[in-house]
Amino acid sequence: MQSTASDVTVGDDRRSPQTATIQILLSELMSGPRIDPRLRNALESAKQLIAEEQEGGVFLSVLLRTQGKRPEPLRDALLCLAAQSDQDFEVIVIDHDATPADAAEVRAIVAQQSTGFLDRISLIEVHGGNRGKPLNAGIRAAQGRFVAVYDDDDLLFGNWVEEFKIASRTSEGRLLRSLVATQMVKPELWPQDQIGFRTLSWPKAEYPREFDQLAHLQMNYSPFMSWAFPAALFSILGFEFDEELTVCEDWDMILRGSLLLGVTEVDSLTAIYRRWEGGNSSYTEHSKKSWAWSEAKVLDRLESSLLIMPGDIVPYLRKSFALLGVHEQLAGLLHSRAWRYGRPIRGALRVAGFVKRRVNRIRGATEPSRTDVPADFAPMIHPVSDESLRSVVDVLDDVHGLTDPAGRTTD
Repeated sequence: MQSTASDVTVGDDRRSPQTATIQILLSELMSGPRIDPRLRNALESAKQLIAEEQEGGVFLSVLLRTQGKRPEPLRDALLCLAAQSDQDFEVIVIDHDATPADAAEVRAIVAQQSTGFLDRISLIEVHGGNRGKPLNAGIRAAQGRFVAVYDDDDLLFGNWVEEFKIASRTSEGRLLRSLVATQMVKPELWPQDQIGFRTLSWPKAEYPREFDQLAHLQMNYSPFMSWAFPAALFSILGFEFDEELTVCEDWDMILRGSLLLGVTEVDSLTAIYRRWEGGNSSYTEHSKKSWAWSEAKVLDRLESSLLIMPGDIVPYLRKSFALLGVHEQLAGLLHSRAWRYGRPIRGALRVAGFVKRRVNRIRGATEPSRTDVPADFAPMIHPVSDESLRSVVDVLDDVHGLTDPAGRTTD
């Protein structure tokens, strides 16, 4: 087992993959007919450095974060790595702020690994700081052409490394994104007072199959272990995890990296993201205020920087601009005479809907139950009501400020 130290204590219709944005940017800058020769040489050197970073050495550096609080999931995590179909990777176990007893157990678990696998494991202990500090320590120790982050309470399928490696051959320096399922688990005490867990659900592939850059600006739809980051993002371009963030350090790096380098999609299910019911997690250890502050800091950084958008974002932007026309038409409707003059009719519709619902309730209380009716006949005995129309009318009136609250009917 190796040890590494720096400032830490040793211890099927799919979109085509996005273009590698930084490569296109460099090529565009170099294509100018009157570009200064010194600038051309500098840009050519940058391209060469990035290309060299993608050759030789181990393929993947896996940063395995742990605090030693869940020994059994940690054993499972290492077992998943030992069973990978492609073994071209190193593992850097990062023990962050573990108690002396938990740190000793982490070392013992690592030492139990088979000889061939143990030779590719490094263990470092990091004290203090937020969630980004251990990741930066792992980045400094990493030797792989790509870097992936894997928390000790998640699971990997045997194809995780292999699928990343296959995709990397045509990625041209882009980030790699695979598919991940979710599963509910909860802590429980096993026999002999052993800290264990119980699985509560089947895995569910609920995250988007395709990477949507604009959607990720609103929310992170990609768990951390679904990504493999080119090492050049850190070693050449100088990216680091924001150590001030209490949470959202993964979302921050995903956004900054994908906007600069682009994304290659790996259309294979490769991992399971465990959601814990009870016990400690980033959702329970950090307050809503902490989450809101971190999210705001991530967005503030983007707002104050130049965003390089990949080319296939253009269709989405065009659709967004088209929706602006719809909003303008809606505003025109709300300010029209026809809408104002139609207010009494809308009120009558609401009253009629109220009466209809009351009658249906009385009828339902007197008629026999229909729970035994075959599902195929369900649409025939549950006709569409006017609820949706009533809701739309209410919303439109509320938006325009024309609804008289005292005149509304209520159930």
